[in-house]
Amino acid sequence: MRALDASYVAGFLDGDGSIHFQLVKQQEYRFGFYIRASTSFSQSTSARSGLEAIHGLIGGGYLRDRGTGMSDLVITSRPLLLDLLFAVQPYVIFKREHVRRALELLPRLERLKEAEQFLQLAREVDAFATLNYSKTKRISAVDVERYLRSKGVLCPCNDFLACYSEGMASK
Repeated sequence: MRALDASYVAGFLDGDGSIHFQLVKQQEYRFGFYIRASTSFSQSTSARSGLEAIHGLIGGGYLRDRGTGMSDLVITSRPLLLDLLFAVQPYVIFKREHVRRALELLPRLERLKEAEQFLQLAREVDAFATLNYSKTKRISAVDVERYLRSKGVLCPCNDFLACYSEGMASK
């Protein structure tokens, strides 16, 4: 993306955009949940052509009309999100911390093998949510931890063994 386009998109993101990470329950996934990353741009449906132009600049995502007079351009592809956020990073002002944290989180979402790693990321998703003004966050890291413990993937004995082995290693 050209610098001029990236700076325009950064300004739009600062004003009418958002970056979200959500915990989504999905029984088929290894840890019973997955982390959905998304960036969205909102605008009046009467000005949807502006979102279409941004869609062309970004090179992906999807447009949706909410039915409330508002439309959104939503990007959920992780590689596209990384490219987009990297491009706008030098230009954002209000969402600087959002972009910084998102660029740290996104690469770590791939190939999670350990339940403890997933739970740590779920906690970071909760911390990221404090940057936004959402009132609809329903699933938290506590729910993930409860689920993992119920499946025997996490248990107090694992916590004890991890702490005990760390304590022994430091002696």
